[in-house]
Amino acid sequence: MLISVAYTGMRWSEAMAMAPACIHDETWDLAWKLYELDSRFYRGRPKDGSIRTVDVPPFLADLAADYLRDVPPRRCPCRNTEPPWCPGAVYMFLGQRGGHFRRGNYATRIVRPAADGWYPARAGRFARQAAPVLVDASGAFPGAILPPWPPAVSGQPFAPPVGRGVPRLAGKAGSGRCPACAQMTPLRQDGHLISHKPRGERCPGSGAEPADPPPVACWLPLRQGLTPHGLRHGHQTWLDDLGIRYVLQSERMGHEVPGIRGVYAHVTPTMRAELKAGLQSLWEKSLYDRARVAEHSAVPILDELLRTVRRD
Repeated sequence: MLISVAYTGMRWSEAMAMAPACIHDETWDLAWKLYELDSRFYRGRPKDGSIRTVDVPPFLADLAADYLRDVPPRRCPCRNTEPPWCPGAVYMFLGQRGGHFRRGNYATRIVRPAADGWYPARAGRFARQAAPVLVDASGAFPGAILPPWPPAVSGQPFAPPVGRGVPRLAGKAGSGRCPACAQMTPLRQDGHLISHKPRGERCPGSGAEPADPPPVACWLPLRQGLTPHGLRHGHQTWLDDLGIRYVLQSERMGHEVPGIRGVYAHVTPTMRAELKAGLQSLWEKSLYDRARVAEHSAVPILDELLRTVRRD
């Protein structure tokens, strides 16, 4: 979803309303928006009536085709009976449980941790302080996400949190980490692991040699302050940098060309071809840049994309 927003310049509400029927190979229809209000979602036309069809580069058309092939179309659980509230329909981008992404939760649980490298502080009944995103660096880059811990304070000794239900990210005397499930558990007198039952099932790690505590690393920020709408701003900057004609920029972003210029200016097939070629080159460059950091990824789809640029 975020790749689609970044490379089309669509608004967040337009991405939420995307349906499989809107995808036509290298052109996508942006004809609807889906907006959250009072815990419900309503359908409407895009801002200022900016219904449009946007050109997409070949890589994005391929990603969308693969997605539609591998992920069966899903219907949201909305059951509203009065228009314009969403009555329940098939959408491209839904959460793991089939519901719509909620703007606040999506920001605090996904965007802010990835962009800033920190889980934001939370007030209210389930208050918590801001905490850094931690990863297990023993596997492939970028590592597996670990439960958050309170941050260390400069100049003060760090004491790991204790208590029932607290994840054990550091070793302590008399305990070891199970190599099968990564749970910290007491050791037997002979130094092997005691049997334990994580998630209701007996772990096969009973009697096994304990593993070392996971090497913990902090997730570095991707770009502090970045938001999904910021990707739309970034897309406009890409268009300027690629030298895309103003009339095509305006059509793509859903803006009206003012004055007599809007009457006489027209988009040509050559302009569209140049736009798709420019966005394709940006994508390919991003893959090469990513491969220079690490040629593999723990994320299967990204690892497959990196296969086209890595040296092995």
